Amino acid sequence: MNILIADDDPVTLKLLSSRLCAWGHTVHQAADGNTAWETIRSTPVDMVISDWMMPGMDGLELCRRIREHNEPGYIYLILISAQDSKTEIVRGLESGVDDYITKPIDMDALHARIEIGARIVNLERTLNRKIEIITVNHIQTIRMFSRMMEVVDDELGGHCRRTADLAVNLAGSHPGVSDADIPIIETAALLHDIGMVGIPKSILNKRRTEMVENERQLYQSHAAMGARIIGEIEIMKPAALLVRQHHEQYNGKGFPDGLAGDDIPVGAQLISAASIYDNMIHKGKISLDSIAESLQRIRGYQLSPFVVELLLEINVAQQHDLARKRAEERQLDELKAGMVIAANVHMNTGAFVMAADTELDDHSIDKLKHFNNIGAITNKVLIRKSTVRR
Repeated sequence: MNILIADDDPVTLKLLSSRLCAWGHTVHQAADGNTAWETIRSTPVDMVISDWMMPGMDGLELCRRIREHNEPGYIYLILISAQDSKTEIVRGLESGVDDYITKPIDMDALHARIEIGARIVNLERTLNRKIEIITVNHIQTIRMFSRMMEVVDDELGGHCRRTADLAVNLAGSHPGVSDADIPIIETAALLHDIGMVGIPKSILNKRRTEMVENERQLYQSHAAMGARIIGEIEIMKPAALLVRQHHEQYNGKGFPDGLAGDDIPVGAQLISAASIYDNMIHKGKISLDSIAESLQRIRGYQLSPFVVELLLEINVAQQHDLARKRAEERQLDELKAGMVIAANVHMNTGAFVMAADTELDDHSIDKLKHFNNIGAITNKVLIRKSTVRR
């Protein structure tokens, strides 16, 4: 074990260091809490044995700081103190300390407790290695499924990759999504259409309104089929549920289970939104300027109003990214007559405000500021670089 000893008493520091070295450990020394903290920040440490009372940062504060900082590997903490009352011991343990030893130090007891700490640290390392292996296997499994889709249909594979990227983007903005949910959403989005690999392309190329009943039933089976395919793997079951439900609609008219509103898991809602948005652009050939109008048509119908709002925000950002090559973002207070709008300006609801290529004058600038004051548009618009005077 790499063990850091922090103690302002040089005699105790020397004694403990000598004993720990004799027990086969690598020892680092610090004469106060601040030096100990600097060592931890720069040197791999498995265990800290610290005196409570030290000048500057005391042992209790050092232990708190270690726990609050969330070091990548678990650091086992042993606090040494002359305080032996129940209140002080509890106070020490509540700061994140793993063990507590009172003075005078019983070296046999210290040796035993260090061995306990070493077992815990090694157990954590073993668990982390197993998690790493599971994670690698999980990623390889996802890649295998994804490549299988690409072999069957390269266009389908591209759609799933883009859907996954957008779903993760949406998840990062949704208050109902935790950090732990995002990998599940990404996995499900990457594989959301895997059930289509067994459906003839002649059917997939049709609009749903063009399908006859048996074709429609076969198409609609892909969500449940995809869930069954990946649900055979235990670790994929949470993603399989989202795959099954990615065609549910906010109004309850989706498939396969007819879920509605908040009964549809947030992850499934976001995958559905990302898939719809990608299909609008790549299958429907809808321009970014027209996406907002198309999204408003399915607001509260296929998608929840809140999810549509998230998509509208992303669409505005994509419009700006597209236009930024030949334009620059300006705050409304920076606008001047003669500047030219580089991209259509829409309200947050998607309603049209001002067209691209509009040459600004005092009246149009006041109009934009008015819409911003009532919260209908953001405080920034894109202006053609060629019309900005330096």
